[in-house]
Amino acid sequence: MKRTKLNQPPESVVYTGDFNNDNTIIEVFSYNQKSIKFETYGDADFESEIMEMMDTSNTIWINIIGLNVVETIIKLGEIFGLSLLVLEDIVHVSQRSKVEFTDNYLFSIFKMIYRADPKVGKPDKDSDEVLHEHLSILLLKNIVITFQENAGDVFDDVRRRLKENVGKIRTHSADYLYYVLLDALVDNQLEILASIGDEVDEHEQLTVEASKGYMNRLFKLRKQLLLIRASVIPFKDIMVELQSEESDWISSEVKVYLSDVSDHVNHVNDLVGLYREMVNNIYEINMLITGNKLNHIMAVLTVFTALFIPLNFMTGFYGMNFTHFPGMKDPNAIPIFLSISFIIVISMIVFFKKKKWF
Repeated sequence: MKRTKLNQPPESVVYTGDFNNDNTIIEVFSYNQKSIKFETYGDADFESEIMEMMDTSNTIWINIIGLNVVETIIKLGEIFGLSLLVLEDIVHVSQRSKVEFTDNYLFSIFKMIYRADPKVGKPDKDSDEVLHEHLSILLLKNIVITFQENAGDVFDDVRRRLKENVGKIRTHSADYLYYVLLDALVDNQLEILASIGDEVDEHEQLTVEASKGYMNRLFKLRKQLLLIRASVIPFKDIMVELQSEESDWISSEVKVYLSDVSDHVNHVNDLVGLYREMVNNIYEINMLITGNKLNHIMAVLTVFTALFIPLNFMTGFYGMNFTHFPGMKDPNAIPIFLSISFIIVISMIVFFKKKKWF
């Protein structure tokens, strides 16, 4: 059952999502250019180890998986000096994407969009389901903390690059890691939109050729695009703030990289608009084809109705109970009646064909 913040006082740390993890998993990367240390902790055994790592000069990435155990979130807030309002935003999954600058940290909220993994998370999700997960990122001095709702995310490649020392991550400070995480978010959005674009093209062709059985999937695509659009629009605003804000949290060198992420976000926004328009066009095409088919069916039924009008007249006329009716006693009356009816039907069909009425 989904929790709600309705009638809750301010600074109430209440998880409002629908992921139910038994415990919180805390991944910690502590690294420099020459070495890296990776540890995983549970709800109870992380405090002393994290404090010990913070005493070093290494850059640290702490990834919190699971927000429903709010006691752990509150304890982490106490360790890093986070206000209850920040903790409230971290566990309130309906919170709009945003960025906040303070003297002690940079706090940002995003929506992480990725394909469902049938082996991880909700078992009732299809493998092609697009999940939208609440993600909070904190940037402190030499520390980046990410809060995600459930196992499974878009950061596997970042983990690999850290462990294998690929690229520049381990040679830069925490703000560069912050940029890399944002870049992973946007790149995954582009990947999902590319797959949606392929589906849109496929359904466009199927709609034109067959126009049956595809409306449910089309509605699903429309919903996915709407959700992605709702995530991307505030993402654009955040990128503008990150690049324009005069702050010590983002160095001028990293702002150059952020401009590249901003270009990708703009690209995502353009693709969302394009694919929404294409899906709407496919929907309109489908409705037009369905309407044309219905009109054709009605035309055929109308032709059949018209064919039977003279036949019904003749049947009613010769079926009247008159005492004296010419031809009623003729032995060839039935063959003559059927022949006349056949000639009338054929003549009407030829006439309708010439008029191109069906």
